[in-house]
Amino acid sequence: MKFVIFGYPKTGKTTFFNLLTGATIEIKKFEEKEEAPHIRTCSVPDNRLDEISKLFPEKKRIYSSIDVVDIAGLSWGKVKSSAYLSLLRTADGLIHVVRAFEDPELVHPQGSVNPERDIKNMEEELILSDLVVIESRLEKIEHDLKRKKSPDEEKEKEILEKIKDKLNVGIAIREIDLNEEEQRKIRGFSFLTQKPLIHLINLDEKDIHLIESPESFYSSQKKGVKCLCFCGKIEKEISELEGEERELFLREYGLKEFSVNKFLKISYELLNLISFFTIGKNEVKAWTIKKGTSAYEGAGIIHTDIQKGFIKAEVIEWNNLIDAGSLKDAKEKGMVRLEGKDYEIKDGDVIYFRFGK
Repeated sequence: MKFVIFGYPKTGKTTFFNLLTGATIEIKKFEEKEEAPHIRTCSVPDNRLDEISKLFPEKKRIYSSIDVVDIAGLSWGKVKSSAYLSLLRTADGLIHVVRAFEDPELVHPQGSVNPERDIKNMEEELILSDLVVIESRLEKIEHDLKRKKSPDEEKEKEILEKIKDKLNVGIAIREIDLNEEEQRKIRGFSFLTQKPLIHLINLDEKDIHLIESPESFYSSQKKGVKCLCFCGKIEKEISELEGEERELFLREYGLKEFSVNKFLKISYELLNLISFFTIGKNEVKAWTIKKGTSAYEGAGIIHTDIQKGFIKAEVIEWNNLIDAGSLKDAKEKGMVRLEGKDYEIKDGDVIYFRFGK
């Protein structure tokens, strides 16, 4: 699973990247030179895995992970021609960092700090980027159809024109009701407005009391879009502390938790992701899958040999395993059940896959 962090210049993108991934990339306030994208793999903390691991202290604990890419700031009004568009298109989810902090040394491109305006403008720019792709493809289809009729291209043209009409009135592709065939037809385009989008508003220190109220800055009920707040300056300072001191300062600023934790929860919800767990010979591991994944498909995520030789899945809910105290006791109490290939994996399942060679 890959997320790309993007936005206009000097909004706090790399600050959040550092908080999310534990990287220590230096942030230069007045650096104008475009840097290469920063790429890291980020572990996803899970208290359920922590509890399961306590039953198997001799085994290594392995969290699920996501890949995160931080790209340089996008010039105002020029997203559609950005060199970073290809990276944005490879993402499973987009993280748009928005400036809501004041800094007299950093002049905003529009002359004032206004997160709602910047969010709406970026959404319009993403729509425009998709329109450019659609218009280019429609032009090619029109040219091809003049030479030779093609039912496939005629169907593709119909779908793209339907989407174009919606984009022209400001409706993102993720908000359009598309059937399975239509979704399949456009999958290869990797449209930006089809991707789940999180607006991440970087607050001024004086507004930190609003960190749980993103609607104070931008309210949206759009499908596939979420809005969160963080205070990069304060959270960076607190993240550099340790143990009790860190907890003390979180409470002092009225923070329930780091915004990174909220982001990870929201991103899983937005991408319709869940986790299941396996207990191997040497490790206890969390796996990230799409909701609705079958046991057979889940086996393939672990290893193709397990999928090919799939016999049954031994399944127990993680909390039942904790209550039982061990797998042996859980089996004796009848808490472990056998499921077939079509079983839909549930969030929090602990699974052992039986397979033949």
